[in-house]
Amino acid sequence: MKNGKKIIPCIVMLSIFGAIVCSAVETGLTFGEIISSPASPAPLSTVTFSIAISGETPSEVKLWVQECNARTGICHSDIQNISMSLESAGNYKSDITLKYADATYISCKVWAKTDGTWESSPKQNITLSVDTNGNGSNGDSQTPGFELIIFIIAIIAGVIILGRKRVK
Repeated sequence: MKNGKKIIPCIVMLSIFGAIVCSAVETGLTFGEIISSPASPAPLSTVTFSIAISGETPSEVKLWVQECNARTGICHSDIQNISMSLESAGNYKSDITLKYADATYISCKVWAKTDGTWESSPKQNITLSVDTNGNGSNGDSQTPGFELIIFIIAIIAGVIILGRKRVK
């Protein structure tokens, strides 16, 4: 019974010591929200990403971007890993050109290197804008169905020509 009373204080002391050691190991980086400009970019467009990082000053910051299609549930295997430049105190910025027309959203994450150790921000998804003019052409202002009009005119012309030959 005497040994049982000593075990509980030992466990409490070891837990407190462990919590102190674990909190001292933390690097001290705090990542802000990843901001894209425009907020809902279009597929194949150039997007500017920015993020605020506070705490220690990282020696290197990289942006990881993967384009995905929510309809198929597949992300493209080509992941862009671009260096970000320091714009102002703690604010990093980078431009990326998206590569896939079928992408509906992008997953992004920022990696910062301090003292030879890489630490990442939480992954963030950004929804891409869709064609708002309804013609399925991603805004290239072509009239949908224009080929259909030419096809109908060709059929009518063919019927008229064949009809005249039969009358003779």
